[in-house]
Amino acid sequence: MDKDAEANRHSPVSPEPTIPLGDQDGLPLLRGEQTLKGRLRTSWYRMDRIARLTTSLVVLILGGALVARVLIELFCPYDYWHNPQVTIPPKIDDDNHTAHTDKERRNAVRDAMRHAWSGYHKYAFGHDELLPVSNKSNDKWGGWGVTLIDALDTLYIMELYDEFNQGVTHVVDVDFSKATPGYTTPFFEMVIRSLAGLLTAYEMSLDKRLLAKAQQVGDVLMPAFSTSTGLPYPRVDVNAGVAVRASTVCLAEAGTVQLEYWKLSDLTGNPIYHQAAQRVVDILDHAEKPYKGLYPIWVDIATGKFSSGQITFGAQGDSWYEYMLKQYIYSGRTHDQYRRMYEESIDSMKQKMVKRSVFDDQMYYVGDLDFTAKKFSPKFQHLTCFVPGMLALGSKTLNRPDDLELAKQLTYTCFQMYNQTATGLGPEYVLFRDSSDKGLLPTNHKDDFDIEDLPAADSGEISKGYYLGYDRGYLLRPETAESIMILYRITGDVMYKEWGWQIFQAIEKWTKTPAGFSAYRDVMSTKRDSQLTDSMESFFLAETLKYLYLLFSPADYFSLDEYVFNTEAHPFKIQRGHAQT
Repeated sequence: MDKDAEANRHSPVSPEPTIPLGDQDGLPLLRGEQTLKGRLRTSWYRMDRIARLTTSLVVLILGGALVARVLIELFCPYDYWHNPQVTIPPKIDDDNHTAHTDKERRNAVRDAMRHAWSGYHKYAFGHDELLPVSNKSNDKWGGWGVTLIDALDTLYIMELYDEFNQGVTHVVDVDFSKATPGYTTPFFEMVIRSLAGLLTAYEMSLDKRLLAKAQQVGDVLMPAFSTSTGLPYPRVDVNAGVAVRASTVCLAEAGTVQLEYWKLSDLTGNPIYHQAAQRVVDILDHAEKPYKGLYPIWVDIATGKFSSGQITFGAQGDSWYEYMLKQYIYSGRTHDQYRRMYEESIDSMKQKMVKRSVFDDQMYYVGDLDFTAKKFSPKFQHLTCFVPGMLALGSKTLNRPDDLELAKQLTYTCFQMYNQTATGLGPEYVLFRDSSDKGLLPTNHKDDFDIEDLPAADSGEISKGYYLGYDRGYLLRPETAESIMILYRITGDVMYKEWGWQIFQAIEKWTKTPAGFSAYRDVMSTKRDSQLTDSMESFFLAETLKYLYLLFSPADYFSLDEYVFNTEAHPFKIQRGHAQT
């Protein structure tokens, strides 16, 4: 045997390679020829046991983190983690032990809504308003069927789905490019009632026909913005497709359309609506004011300057202040402009416009200022009773605890406006005297700043803490119910539920008719039949009954952390993390 053969005979046999080579396992010999799958398998087989274990753990951890993130987004969105919660936790709501009573009261409010809708459906369906005493209808808003539109989301919230579907079936056939011949449509009123009502009805039902109708309403009202400054004209001739020219617009009309047009932009993907409305905010923000954060109610459309009028959180000014905060909330708390403007206004309001009754140390109120912000009027309007709810919401959103204390004091006053009358209904406004016995004469209904010496207070004024003025009517207004609902949901104090229930019982007792509910002429008169005015505004269904229903619902039902309510109580779902348009 030669030497080479001998060497081969004694050489050890090579073991099979750990990593299979060749094509038989789908692993080409040359790495450059492998597919991605092949390369991964090759890399895996080349690892030792510890490396494989480490890689497996990393993959499991990353996969678990991804699954957890998805679950968090579904059940507790990450966006909420950055902000303090507004609504009381469900446990606090449960611990109040009012669930059984709440259900009975909620059903009573629901029955009231069903009663009002039934009368409207029978005597006024498709028209703007029911006349609840004469069982007739009117078309005071141009014939769009405003009560029907305003009530849609209330019906849905109360789970009155048959009635909701009745309304939807009608409204999808309405042509909003037409109105009563010769009628000019109020821009602000139809934005907050009709546009908003259709938007929220769509968000709840996801019926795309409602979004199409909302966009039609938004479009036919857009000519209001066709001014040199972008400040809107107050009225639009929808039949002609043009705005009605005017020289001035009031603060609330110009500054309370932003949420609605922003929501329309978000739902349609078209930024022009929000851009037009935002331009108004920028103009008012930069306009010269008599006092920082306080805005007179009349604005010159051509110049963008404040021209005249009082400074008020009541009629013609109210919702402008509300929308600064609500736009900040709707933006996901990202638009700092709105926060700054809101805080400037509230700080100045507290400094210049908040006073206390000389007869009741707990009774605070918000009066009015003249155009110069120097003269004060001790008139507290029912419309201003939205302020405590706004302050409470702002206190939690912006970490302003002192505002919550003021909100409680103002809510007390708003409730006493009901509690101290013969019927338990609240008048349009109440009046206060100062420590020098000066104030507005009860018969004064023209000049809110004509302050005079008053006669000595009688026992009624002393016990009430205020005295009544010229207008003692109750128009089925919602502002006190609104603030009571918000105060309960923020504080968890069941006292607010009792206050709300007392108000609802007074509404049932004094304003209910066989067909609906009627505004009341004088809250101090118990001669019921002579006091019914034959008027049921759409906001009674859209706001008053809705807020009372939500007061007796679980606090996380249409939560204040998930929805922002427009000034007509239409709840817009807060858009988390959307881009600013």
